[in-house]
Amino acid sequence: MVEPSWLVIGFCWIAWIVYWLLMARGTKRTIERGGFIALRLVGLAVFAVCVAVGALAGLTWRTRFWVTSPAASVVFVLMTIAGLAFTVWARNALGSNWSAEVTLKQGHELIQSGPYALVRHPIYTGLLTMTLAAAANYGRALGFALFLAVSGAIWWKAGEEERLMCRTFPDAYPPYRARVRAIIPFLL
Repeated sequence: MVEPSWLVIGFCWIAWIVYWLLMARGTKRTIERGGFIALRLVGLAVFAVCVAVGALAGLTWRTRFWVTSPAASVVFVLMTIAGLAFTVWARNALGSNWSAEVTLKQGHELIQSGPYALVRHPIYTGLLTMTLAAAANYGRALGFALFLAVSGAIWWKAGEEERLMCRTFPDAYPPYRARVRAIIPFLL
């Protein structure tokens, strides 16, 4: 039997995917496109390193670090819901400037309001929160390997976006970057 926490976490991920697919329509025309494949290669490389290190440490996919208590499951479900809400808020704030890849859109705008006043990459903040919550609820080596792979890919993609934004908005982006943290409000 599937635990209720997994039903909610799974529903949140499915809702996120459906929402992203529906919202992908109606974006501005792309002028410049970044590295679509490199992002996936970074994620795969980090995952491969996790697998190799895990194997050296005697871990398998099924190695369980802990059994999640019902109270902890509630916390992880709430984290997942919060991460989902943060990504949706950020996606709505971006509007037609959004893209799944690192791109420059026609008439691209630098969004600094809403969640973008808290962090420069709020969609990534939400995705990392959702991924960490799922991995922690699962409590197994596989979940944390996937979390690290997603983290590596997101870190690479955020760097690519930073370079594009600095080049596109040379007067506005550096002060914004100095004022607002990248992923974790007030910290990182």
